[in-house]
Amino acid sequence: MLQNTFLHLAGVGETTEQRFWKAGFTTWSDVLDAPKLPFWRSKEKRIKTELEESFRRLEMRDAGWFCSRLPAGQSWRYFPEFRDLCASVDIETTGGMFDEEHITSIAMCAGGRVTTYVYGRNLEEFLDRASEYAVFITFNGRCFDLPYLQRSFGSNFPHGHIDLRFIFKPLGFTGGLKVLEKNFGLDREELDGVDGLAAVWLWREYEVSGDPLALETLLAYNAMDTANLETLMVEAYNARRAEIPLPGFEPLERPAPVEIPHTPHIPTLARVLQQTSCFSNRRSHGSPFGAWRPTSSQR
Repeated sequence: MLQNTFLHLAGVGETTEQRFWKAGFTTWSDVLDAPKLPFWRSKEKRIKTELEESFRRLEMRDAGWFCSRLPAGQSWRYFPEFRDLCASVDIETTGGMFDEEHITSIAMCAGGRVTTYVYGRNLEEFLDRASEYAVFITFNGRCFDLPYLQRSFGSNFPHGHIDLRFIFKPLGFTGGLKVLEKNFGLDREELDGVDGLAAVWLWREYEVSGDPLALETLLAYNAMDTANLETLMVEAYNARRAEIPLPGFEPLERPAPVEIPHTPHIPTLARVLQQTSCFSNRRSHGSPFGAWRPTSSQR
């Protein structure tokens, strides 16, 4: 779909892009091979220059260049070309409840494998691993995860970014990640019903007691927040591409299920969920912790 796209050209919106298609210019090559364009004659040279640069950037695998030029809701268009360089990313934080606000863990899923990074252990290794990929896939990462990562690491992350929240919105899907997963038959099993508040309390329990089971449960939850993102990306791409009036559409196949490398400890999880339930009840009567900001999973 990327080479059928003209929205990344300066001054081109959806109406003009459809004019290209209706005039028979359905690919970049169609425009570059044309002796002249039937419209936008005054901008023909610039358009062809930008399309030549588009081919160069695609050959360089520079997803960030396309990301910076496409509207957030259209970033799905470059997914197939960069699928092998995509990494699903999700972070958990302290939520600013008990101590200084910071990232507690990061989960990255790429190539069907999840890797986790923990504050005070190996969090810095995330930067090296991230450099191996060209695109981040997130849910609401545009508003939360990516800005938080940029502040925490002092890096602009030149990656392309596909935020599924903005991709699914035109399809009529609302609600958080977990609601979206259920719409597509994706089951969280033991982690069903666990939210970002529980992740904050799991970190607190680990931090205070050093209980490895609390950390293991947190990492299982964090990993689960990335495990289904590629599947949802495929579903979004297929649905959005089906709306485009161009021939040659072949739906993408779902990836194989991802194995979570961490196992939630059910007694620990039950205890924490009870604590968060009590905390939520207290908050409804005025929280002793002040205003609490949600983690990524509650967006």
